[in-house]
This record gives sequence, structure tokens and C-alpha cells, in this order.
Amino acid sequence: MAVATVAIPVYNGARYLDEVLSAVRSQRVDREVELLVIDSSSTDGSLEICERYGARIHSIPKSEFSHGGTRNLAMEMARGEHVAFITQDATPAHDRWLAALLEGFEQADDVALVFGPHDARPDASHMIKSEMERHFATWGEGGTNIDVQRLGHSAAELDLYRRFPGLWTFFSDVNGCVAKWAWRQVPYRKVPYAEDQLLGREMIEAGFAKVFHPEARVLHSHDYPPMQFLRRYFDEFRSLREVLDHVEEASPYRTAMTIRGLVGHDKRWLRRQGVHGRALVPPLAVSARHHTIRQLGAIVGTRADRVPGPLRRKFSLEGRDTFVPYDIPESPLLARTTQDDARAVPLDSDWGWDFIARSYPARPVLTEPHSAHADGPLRLAWVVPPWSIGSGGHTTIFRLIRQLELRGHRNAIFLFEPPYGRRGRRAASLRKEIRQHFVDDLEAEVFVGLDDFDSADVAIATGWTTAFPVRDLPRCREKAYLVQDHEPEFFATSAQSIWAEETYRMGFRCIAYTPWMADVLRSRYGLEARWFECGSDLDTFTFAGEEDRQEEVIAVYARRETERRAVDLSMAGLALLAERRPTIRPVLFGSRQYTQLPFAAEDLGVVSPRRLARLYREAQVGMVFSLTTHSLVAQEMMASGLPVVELEGDNVGSALGSSGELVELAARRPDAIADAVEHLLEDRASAAAMARRARAFTESRTWERAGDQVEQALRSFLANPR
Repeated sequence: MAVATVAIPVYNGARYLDEVLSAVRSQRVDREVELLVIDSSSTDGSLEICERYGARIHSIPKSEFSHGGTRNLAMEMARGEHVAFITQDATPAHDRWLAALLEGFEQADDVALVFGPHDARPDASHMIKSEMERHFATWGEGGTNIDVQRLGHSAAELDLYRRFPGLWTFFSDVNGCVAKWAWRQVPYRKVPYAEDQLLGREMIEAGFAKVFHPEARVLHSHDYPPMQFLRRYFDEFRSLREVLDHVEEASPYRTAMTIRGLVGHDKRWLRRQGVHGRALVPPLAVSARHHTIRQLGAIVGTRADRVPGPLRRKFSLEGRDTFVPYDIPESPLLARTTQDDARAVPLDSDWGWDFIARSYPARPVLTEPHSAHADGPLRLAWVVPPWSIGSGGHTTIFRLIRQLELRGHRNAIFLFEPPYGRRGRRAASLRKEIRQHFVDDLEAEVFVGLDDFDSADVAIATGWTTAFPVRDLPRCREKAYLVQDHEPEFFATSAQSIWAEETYRMGFRCIAYTPWMADVLRSRYGLEARWFECGSDLDTFTFAGEEDRQEEVIAVYARRETERRAVDLSMAGLALLAERRPTIRPVLFGSRQYTQLPFAAEDLGVVSPRRLARLYREAQVGMVFSLTTHSLVAQEMMASGLPVVELEGDNVGSALGSSGELVELAARRPDAIADAVEHLLEDRASAAAMARRARAFTESRTWERAGDQVEQALRSFLANPR
């Protein structure tokens, strides 16, 4: 038959011992109960009481007793695999006390400790009753439910643990049960006091679970006259300093606020007992005295190293004049620093790159097996990064979504915010923003985060940060990656460049902006890639000829926030040109950053498409530089009849042809850029002819065509399962 041990350290405990042992022997439990007593040379008849209840008694000299060491001895001697500790003055409140403690271990296989509440004895003061109820209401939803506790390792959980460690570490040998298998790995520390708090801390930090059981109740409380309370609290807090190095905060303001708060708790408790009005005055006066004494004992006790030995003896209820710090290993989770000249780094529960860390080990795209059915309306889930008003990449995404809506497909937009999102935005306001600043007739629902995601025919990542969560989304027949640019090149050699490139190794099927980008994905990464080309809003960007253009005005896409736009290179070219032609009038746009230049210029900042269209119709030359895929801004300038200067490179030439065909291409040098702009300013006939060819080009690149290309790619992916 299984054995449960009830272990009680005893020293002159005759006052309550008969009551306690009678309650232990009355327990109704489905196993043998071993009653183990460790006696420290009692002289008041305690041994005879223990013998009467059939206790197994082990005697030790009083000098050998320590709270931690003596309980280790009890654990070694116990026959049971679960050892319930109570003190000689803690009476089980009912006959299911032990069964409740043992039930705690049934909550999970990793439960190492179970503890229950202490009910104050009927003759206890209102301060003690209030404190007991308040303390044990901390667990189990007000002390009413079984509460399984484990220490999580997320930043939020560790931060909470550092601020309120007692929520996890509290364990009491007055009424607690220890699993022997866990104790073998984490035994009690051999300390004179706070052994149970140390055990609770080290068990929970070792990864074990702890359980609060509201039915495992005992009657236990101490009530002393005021001066004895002062001496008891001195002893208690001296030991906390010796063992845990706790120092009670002491300042006139903080101490007064602490006392006021404790008296306030007592006031609320008294009111719940029906005490009101003037009847509150006498008990609250007693409360104020009690808590003042308590704080005095705590403050002096935790500074006992500064108190002379003879005075320590007078303060001590135990009559002890010593102060002996114990060398206890510091908690690695509660320790702020290991270096005395270092500062602790604050914990960030919203650390932006947590989603990356949790995405490893690397794994392939997750999809559901399916029948290759690709006809009819599709359910499409678009996972997008945060945007700012004017974002060209998001404009493309939302226009493509609208095109697919017009073809009968059901779309949902999921905003994935890390690491730089505008947290706290509501889905309704985001949808309104899309309709107000991007696509006014978009119908798709918008969700913040992925908690509301259910399933989709195709889930579509739209940027490198979104590829990680999309890779692991469940219940998707297919996964696609809308790649508008080679994002690893957005960053210097860095963690971000590594992670961005990692997304091309996940096995997504890609829909790339431009044939050039599709070729990069195929040739460098071996990916399956289809492509699309953006359309232009020809209703907004209407064609204008030469007659209304202002001389020497140059429209310059100067988005400094986007380094691949090579803004400083364009400024260097204009600086050289300004020396030759001081009459040039550059108009910068696209950036919110303040800038200073060595030549006269003006800055529109970030403005609406209609305002840009007006600029494009008035300027003589447009400058848009692309170091990766070419910008949609160039197409909008071309649609408006504005002659464009771009940089040489396959990324541009593969889409826009040779220099002078649709745009003027310049070598990536300031002098070459100055020459190209000056050529267009000088030879207006050639510039106008190029602008007409460019307009015809943009008329063939419509958003309807782009929508067809994306739809065909999605249906092709579904028709050919992995």
C-alpha cells in the first residue's frame, strides 16, 4: 500500500500538539499515513503526546536543529514518496486536508510542491485574520481554485517574476507537501530560517511546478503582545537578511505609506465583517500600532548587522545576539547584474525580433495536401507589414487585392506588426486608412495580428518579416510570396540582411515584381517564380506635352528613408549640374526628413498622388533612382509625359530598354548623372519624343493586366500541388 508521510519538527509543542496529531490521525486518505516527528529535546511532555498517537519519533539535540537541515533529515527518513510538513501548532482544518495536498500532485507530472492556506485561529486579532486572508487570496482566483504555477521564460514572465517573485516562490513548511523525487534534485538549504522560501524559489527556477490547493487548509496563527511582536518581527526579518539578503525599505514617506496601506487593508476587512462608522476607530488604532511595530521590527531586523550584540539580544524573542550571513547562491533569474559596475538591461516583453527567434530551427513552408482544384473564387489571406501613408509597396499590394476582388476572390488583410509596427491600432481605423489614402473602394476585411486567421486557399507573404509567420500558418492549401524587391539589399551586412535572405530558402512559390526580380529568385535561390508588372493610375497621372512645362524644373524622388533610392548620389549629380546651370530648380519629394544642400532647391515632402501628378506635368525632367527593382514612381512620371533619368543596370534596363528608348539611363557617377539631366534639359525635342514612347508603354501596363498576372500565378500554384 502506498505511504504518505506527515512530518512535524517538535520542540516543547504540548500546547497544540494533541489537537494537531488528533487531526492528522483523522485524515481520510487512500494510503497509509506515516506520522514522523523530529524532536529537538522537548521537556514539556511533547514526546508522550507523540507516542500516544503512534508517531515514529527521532530525537536530536536542540543544538543540531535547523529549519532546513532538520527537514532534509525528515525527507531522508520518510517512507512516503510525498512528505507533508506542518508545524507543531498548525492543525489540519478538516479530514480531507492530506487528500487535498496529495491531489495537488495529480495536476501534472512535474509538480514538486503543494501548499495550502493558513486560517487564523478564532482568537487571533483582526490584523492577523486580515493578513492571512489577503495573502492566500493571491493564488487560485482569490484563494478559491487549484492553481498550478510554473515559471515561464518569456521576457514578460521574467519581468513579472523579478517584480513580484513571491507569486512564484512562496512555499510554507507550516502547511506544504514535498515530492521526494524533486527533493532529491533540489534539497532544502541548511539554513536557520526561510528554508521554505529558498526551496520554493529553487524548485520553481529548476523548472518544476508548484500547486496551491484551497482545500488543504490548516489553523495557524501567532498573536503576541505588542512588544513581543516587535521582537518576533526583529528575529524574522534578521533571518531574511541573513539568508536572502533582504533589506526592508526605510524612508519616512515610504514607511508611512506602507503603514497606511496595511491599515487600509484592515479597514476594508473590518467592513466586510460588518464594522462601520465610529466602531472602526478603536480597531484601526490597534492596527496602526501593530503595523508601526511590524515595520520597525522589519527595518531594524534587516539592519541587524549594524546593531550591537547586546542590543540584538534584547531585541530578539529568541534571545540571540548574533548576525550570521549565509552564503546562498544568488538566483540567476532574480540577480540584476553579475558585475558590480554594470547596469541591468531592462527586460522588453515586446522585443521586436522575438518572432524571428521562435522561427528556428529552420523549416519548410507548411501546406495542406489538396486535390489541385484551382477553379472558382479563392480565399486569399494577405499578411502585410505596417505601412506609412505614401508607401509605394503597400499601394501595389492594395491595388492587386482590389483587382482580385473584382475577379470574385475573397480577400482578408492581416497586419503583422513586429518589429516596428504602430501598436494599438484598431482594424477598423486601419481599413479606413487604406480606403482613404491607398484604394478607396477596397472591400477586404482587415485584422490586426494573426489570432483571427482561420484558413485560406492561399496565404501570401508580402515582405520578408511576414514570410516567417506565413510559413507556419496552418490550414492553407498553398503559400505564396509576393516579392517586390530583393530585400536583403535593403540592409547593410547585418542580422536583418541574413534573415531577409533566409526567407528565400523557405520554399515559397514566388510572384515577383518585374521579370528581373523573378530571374534573381530563380538563378540565385532556385525558387519557382512567376512575375507581374505594375500598372499606372492613368486617370490621375494624365499626359501633358511641352507647352505647360516650367523651364529648368526637375522633379526629384528624394526618399531618404529608402537607401536603395541612392538619394545622395542624385544630390551629388545635381550639385555638379548646379555649378554648370545655376538656374536649375530641383523640387524634391517623397521624404519627411529635413535636408540641407549646397544648391538651391525646394522640398514638397510627402504629398498626395494628385499633387505629384501636377508636379510631373509642370517639370521638364524627372529623376528616380533604383538600385534594385525600378520604382513605380518612374512609371507614373512616364505616364505624365515627364522625361525620366534613371540609373544604368539590368534591374532597370531589362524592363525599360536601352538609354533613350523610354528613359535616359545614367552611369552611377555624379558627372554622368549631371550630363544625362542636362541632355534632357537641352534637347527638348528628343526628350518629348521619348516621353511619348514612355506614355504608350505605360498605357499597356495596366492594373487590370497586373491583376491577371497575379491571378494566373495563384491558380497555377494551386493546380500543381507540391
